[in-house]
Amino acid sequence: MGLSSNTIIHFTKKKSSLIGILSDNFQIRYCHETVIHQQGNYNFLVPIVSFCDIPFSQITNHINNYGCYGIGLSKKWAESKGLNPVLYIEKNSILSEHITTHAPRFILDSSKTTSIIKMSADDRRAFDFIRYLKNYQGILKRKGAKDKKDYRFSDEREWRYALNPSIQHQAFGYFEHFSEKNIALGKNSLNKKIESERLKFSPKDINYIIIKKEEERDSIIKIIENTKEKYSFQEVKRLASRIISTEQLKTDF
Repeated sequence: MGLSSNTIIHFTKKKSSLIGILSDNFQIRYCHETVIHQQGNYNFLVPIVSFCDIPFSQITNHINNYGCYGIGLSKKWAESKGLNPVLYIEKNSILSEHITTHAPRFILDSSKTTSIIKMSADDRRAFDFIRYLKNYQGILKRKGAKDKKDYRFSDEREWRYALNPSIQHQAFGYFEHFSEKNIALGKNSLNKKIESERLKFSPKDINYIIIKKEEERDSIIKIIENTKEKYSFQEVKRLASRIISTEQLKTDF
């Protein structure tokens, strides 16, 4: 068996979030990323949707960290939408040193609580790779859970969709003086600017729908049936056979 699958999966902790995705595609949201390097940290916000490229046989830990609900889409869809695997860097590597030495500098305008990018549109595209950086290993922070030290992010095999940097929004922002309050304010402000942006998919792109418990299967099928403008009768039948529970994943794979 290969180390990766033909499906990339987006996980979420809430059933309502899965329903929202099935009904209205992926809403792109700014996420706080921290990249640790030899001289310190880069704290920045990027408008993304994240997926993992992990076979079901190895997915249990990821489910425990990111949630029991998910949607799996084909790699062919991912490629057509311009997704890309994350570039994992070791903080003490030569590559890390070179990136952080030559990376563009951004500042935080504290009066507006949003970041200002001191770059032209062409420069933003040239440095787009920054939005795909992640440490090979670090601290995993999840809301409502205890921090995990020495967590290997590379085990997630993340694929990422990042909003096109040429559109008229802040594509990404760097926070030189880290502040939880400023990060939160920045996220809220920036998310309002992109609340209509969506990463779209069609029913044929769906390989799996993942639910928490078997008893939720019928309710999810009914929700798909009621989204008539998106799913035909034949598509509902096909997707009903693609629903799998995390109970199954943890015991049968």
